[in-house]
Amino acid sequence: MHEGFYLGPLEWSIAPRQKWLIAGRNGAGKSALVSALQGEGKLMAGAIAFDPTLAAVVSADLQETLIEQERLQSDGEDERLVGTPVIDILNGLSPDQERLADFIDAFDLAACLRQPFRTLSTGETRKVLLVRALASSRPLLILDDPAKGLDASSSSRLQAVLETATRDRTVLYVTNDIDNAPEWINHLVLVEAGRLTYCGPSRDLEVRPWLNQMMTLADETLPLPERYPNALPELAPDAPLVDMRQVQVAFGDRVIFSGLDWRIQPGEHWQITGANGSGKTTLLNLITGDSPHCYTNDLTVFGFQRGSGESIWQIKQYIGLVSSGLHLAYRVSSSLENVVISGFFDSIGVYQKASDGQIQIARDWLRRIGLDAARRQPFNQLSYGNQRLVLIARAMVKQPSLLILDEPCLGLDAPNRSLVLSLVRQLIKNRHTTVLYVSHDVQDRLAEIPHTLSLSE
Repeated sequence: MHEGFYLGPLEWSIAPRQKWLIAGRNGAGKSALVSALQGEGKLMAGAIAFDPTLAAVVSADLQETLIEQERLQSDGEDERLVGTPVIDILNGLSPDQERLADFIDAFDLAACLRQPFRTLSTGETRKVLLVRALASSRPLLILDDPAKGLDASSSSRLQAVLETATRDRTVLYVTNDIDNAPEWINHLVLVEAGRLTYCGPSRDLEVRPWLNQMMTLADETLPLPERYPNALPELAPDAPLVDMRQVQVAFGDRVIFSGLDWRIQPGEHWQITGANGSGKTTLLNLITGDSPHCYTNDLTVFGFQRGSGESIWQIKQYIGLVSSGLHLAYRVSSSLENVVISGFFDSIGVYQKASDGQIQIARDWLRRIGLDAARRQPFNQLSYGNQRLVLIARAMVKQPSLLILDEPCLGLDAPNRSLVLSLVRQLIKNRHTTVLYVSHDVQDRLAEIPHTLSLSE
């Protein structure tokens, strides 16, 4: 995740029971800093005195590593029947069992304890990592954007739990959401281009004005890149893009939803809400064809009755997608430019020649998100937040008939979140694209998306 990134020179001393906020823009080096603490990367000079066995970590990198381990262990098997149960993951750091039981209750994980870890939703996976860390006896907690992927209720519960669970522990708290940083933080590290621009007690400096300046909102006045002409079959203007009739999905004995009727008309934008595990991503996978349940339900997408002989590519050619699942899957070594170009072909990687027009539009999108100068840089060398921005450009590059945004702003700081929301507004205004938007964060709600589908567990 941090290949090709340089930190330092830097000096930083952490005393017991201090509470540190690690702040900075996307790509500044926040996550690289805590990774270096844990012994990752190559030490070029100086020394790091740190015992990783004293730390319990919650991060996107760890989340991805555990899921990838599960995938490799059960590759080719039925994922519903194999894999490490959640309770075994929770016991991975030798927790106090009474404390573990309390945190399982606090984060509503009791129903998932025997479920394979890899089958959980992104939010549920994050809850497991949080409970695993908090229930351990390790004196240092490294929390890299700990609320990422949690619904509003779980995020609020997390902050309440952290305030009491961290009183006698040292905490390194990494976040892009400066405005909602915990009140109990008492020390601050500001990271910029791999260096520490401030390191010390948060009350020794009037840091709020500086942070607000750093988080200046992105310019919303710049136009979208032009739309590339395509030769796709025209969709009937009055026919629904998606039509679901009495849809039901279950995994084993767990019913995700049943009796669901949902119709999406062209130009009818939807916000999809629901708690972690309520089935939001499963619902979207029915549309994209990434769930086998799309063939066992009464479902029409872009005029194709699913299961009538259509190919998945006939469906995907009308769709642009951003999701945590896609982010995890995009592991190919590719330049930023090629990642955006792959959006024209709905592929992970580029396996056919792009036209000059497609290449130019991809570059225009990279310029729009401020990454044009890095267009030849490998995707896997970017920070998580900047990777997310590139995948958003990939989803939008063809200005598709249906744009599916499943938690697109995960890992983004305030300016880049503002930028993404601005781009969504512009796509809606251009009237070529219908938007399905999933977000737990009320700050990401858009007045331009008037319809809401609410799922409950």
